Amino acid sequence: MADKTLTKKDIDKMSKQLKDIQKFIKDIEKMGGEVPKVLKKSLKHLETAINTGKDLGKAAEEASKALKTYEKDLMNACKTVDRDMQAVCEAGVARQWQARSVKWTLDPKNEKSVISKFIKKTIQRYTPSVICKHWSYCSKVEKQKKK
Repeated sequence: MADKTLTKKDIDKMSKQLKDIQKFIKDIEKMGGEVPKVLKKSLKHLETAINTGKDLGKAAEEASKALKTYEKDLMNACKTVDRDMQAVCEAGVARQWQARSVKWTLDPKNEKSVISKFIKKTIQRYTPSVICKHWSYCSKVEKQKKK
């Protein structure tokens, strides 16, 4: 069985279809029709799942870029030592790739890790703006969006 990954186009299509269904439900209710509460609740859960997937994907992309930059900086630092030690330094950097990858994925204390970024994005999405504006992460992200 082939493994198929959702693309941005797939996610955008799902989001659009979900919005179309929600609009259709509102139209039915405006005309006096009843829509089962379980359907509306299920669509809300689907919307949350889609948004959560988007946040996780963005967090993973950002962490991956930051990790690549960090590793490049480590390798560049190895070039500052004498020629004999450069190979030893580069080997040390290469040996630690798994530990760095785990740290950049799962360590909530590493502000550049996937999990840390994911938590921040999720809180930002679901925290009322009146609270979020007092949190430095939210205000920093909002300023970046306006640029």
